[in-house]
Amino acid sequence: MTPKIIILDFDGVIVESVGIKDQAFAMLFQTYPQHLKEIMAYHLSHNATIRFEKFRYITEEILHQKYTEARAQELQKKYSQFILERIMQCSLVKGAKDFLTYFSESMPLFLASVNPAQELEEILHKRNLQKFFKRIYAHPWLKKDAILDILNSENKPLSETVFIGDSLEDYIAARDTGVFFIGRNSGKSFAGAKIPIYPDLEQIKQYLGSCV
Repeated sequence: MTPKIIILDFDGVIVESVGIKDQAFAMLFQTYPQHLKEIMAYHLSHNATIRFEKFRYITEEILHQKYTEARAQELQKKYSQFILERIMQCSLVKGAKDFLTYFSESMPLFLASVNPAQELEEILHKRNLQKFFKRIYAHPWLKKDAILDILNSENKPLSETVFIGDSLEDYIAARDTGVFFIGRNSGKSFAGAKIPIYPDLEQIKQYLGSCV
């Protein structure tokens, strides 16, 4: 495997923000303590599901309430306000800046995230990270579709494309598109998938560097 294209997830791969989003869901539904365990179990087991779908499911299927447009906007506003400031300040994954600087000089880097586009672009701009990426894919793009679009636009062999993610859902997107996958251990399970897994981007850089 000789990488010529690298695709990265954002949360848990570039920034240590996974716990922040867990805290945000707990905060949103803290007034329903009798349902909080079920709510968090649903949230944590659906890593690839966008927040808007989670809001709807939790409201309708767990709380058994009507999910109105006003309710949707209220949840989104509270969630966004909670996480934006925290993600702006949270630490980068170890080795992230050096990884992005090093590889962006020799090959195109892409970002694939389920975050809303405007929110993600604001975070990247304020943290001065947007400059490293040829293109940023955010909601409503699915990661699988983003990978396929990159493969089509770049016209590179599957063997030259790498996707780095931190969840089983990321691995499945890579597997279903045929690209090589590397896991970053952010604490989520890969369910025993036979893949290379590393604790940070410093070690992933060393691994990929040995392949170039």
